[in-house]
Amino acid sequence: MRQFLKKHDVWLRLLSLLLAFVLWIIVRDADNPVKQNTFRDIPVTITGEEELLASQGLSVIESTATVDVVVEGRNNEVTDPTLRRKITATVDVSAITDGAGEYNRPVQVAVSSADIDPVRANPVSVSVLVDKVTTVSVPVRIDVTGTPAEGYRAGKAVPTTTESVTVEGPEAELKEVAYAYATISVEGERLTVTGECSIALYNDAGVPITGTHVTCQTDTVNVRVPLYPIETIPLTVTLKDGETLKGSQVRASISPQSVKVLGDQNTLAELTEISLGEIDLDSVRTDVPIQMDIKLPDNVRLDEGQPSTASVTITVADETDGIATRKVQVTQFAPNDTSQEQTPYTVNVLTGSVEIELRGTESALDQVDTDGFSIGLTFDSDSLGAGRHTVKGVVAATSLPAGVTVVEEDVEVEIEIVDNGSGGTDGDAAAGTAPPDAAQPEESGDGA
Repeated sequence: MRQFLKKHDVWLRLLSLLLAFVLWIIVRDADNPVKQNTFRDIPVTITGEEELLASQGLSVIESTATVDVVVEGRNNEVTDPTLRRKITATVDVSAITDGAGEYNRPVQVAVSSADIDPVRANPVSVSVLVDKVTTVSVPVRIDVTGTPAEGYRAGKAVPTTTESVTVEGPEAELKEVAYAYATISVEGERLTVTGECSIALYNDAGVPITGTHVTCQTDTVNVRVPLYPIETIPLTVTLKDGETLKGSQVRASISPQSVKVLGDQNTLAELTEISLGEIDLDSVRTDVPIQMDIKLPDNVRLDEGQPSTASVTITVADETDGIATRKVQVTQFAPNDTSQEQTPYTVNVLTGSVEIELRGTESALDQVDTDGFSIGLTFDSDSLGAGRHTVKGVVAATSLPAGVTVVEEDVEVEIEIVDNGSGGTDGDAAAGTAPPDAAQPEESGDGA
C-alpha cells in the first residue's frame, strides 16, 4: 500500500487539489465579493385587510405605493436585474384597532433567494389611511349646451341608461357628493340627439369633487335630447250670443294674436289654432280686457318667453245699428247676514259704489232709472269674523225697460265686520254706516 501511494504520488496530488480549492476560494472572494445593492420603487403590498374589515369595519383607503429595498449578497447575484422579481415589501394592517385615521406601519421585506439577504426598506415605515367605506346613490344631472338649428328647440335631456349612479368611498367624503354631472351638445341639430357622456361628481355648491378617494360605478351615461320644431299657432275665441248682443255684432281682439309652441311633430301637424274658450256676450263688458288661459293639447308646450294667458277685448262693431251700452254707478247695497241673531258683529259696507254696464237700444237706455239698482250681499259674519272682507254681490234691478239687459259679471264689495264685544260702538257702526261719499241704503243696519 505504501509502495502504491509512493509510486503514484497520491498524497502530493491530494495536497495539490486542496491548495487549488483554497486558491479558488481566494480568487472568488476577490473577484465576487459580498456587497449591498438598492432596488428602487418596489411595490408595497398591503396584508391583513380582511382581518381589519372583519374586526373594525375599516378598509385601506390610501397607502404609500412603493419603497426602496436594500439587499446583501455576492456581487454577481445582487446586481442581477432579475432579482427584482424576487423581492417583496409588505405592510400588515391587521393590528390596527384605534379606528379610522392615518397610521405609520413598518415595512417587511423578503427575498426568495437563499443566497440573498434583505437588509432594510427605505423608508422603514409607510403611511396607511384607513376608514369605513360605504356607498350612496346620487342623481345624474344633464345640461344641454349649444344652439339647435334655427326654428328648433331642445327638450329636456334624459339619461337613458340610469338616472342615478352608485358612489363608493369613505363616509366623510361621501357626504360632500351631491350629484353626478354631464353635458351634451345640440349645436346645429334638427333631430333627436343621443350620446354617451362622461360624468363628474359635484357638491351642493356646484364645485367639482377632485382629489378624493371617492369612486363612481360608471364613468359615462347614455343621454337622449329630443329636438322640437317651433310652430306659430293663432289664438281664437268662441262667442256665445246673448239676448241683446250677438256674435255678428262685435269684434273680438286677442292679444297676442298667436303664440309659438313646440312639441310632438304629429300633434303640431294637426294643430291649426288654439281656442281660448267661450265668452258669453251677456256676461262680458265691452271694451274691458279679460284674461283667458292658453290651454294646450298634450305633448305641446309654449316656447320660452311666451305668455300663458291672452287678453280678449269685446268691442261693438261700428256698423251695428240699435246697440249701445251705458255704464252706471250703483250705490245701493242690501246686506244679508246669514249668521244667527245672537251674533256679536256689526257689518259696515266700505265700498262706495260699483260700476255696472247696461246694454240695449239708445232710446231704452235713456229711460233707465239708476235709483232702481241695488247690489245684494250675502255673507256669514260668524264664519268671516271681525275685520275687512271682500264678498260677492248680485246686481238687482227694478222696472228695467224692455230691451235693456244688465251685463252679468262678478261684483265684489268690501265690508267691515266689527265685534261689538271688543270695542265696537253702537253709534254709526251699529247702523252700518258707509263711507261719507257713499249713498246709504235703507236696510244696512246690522244685517240681521
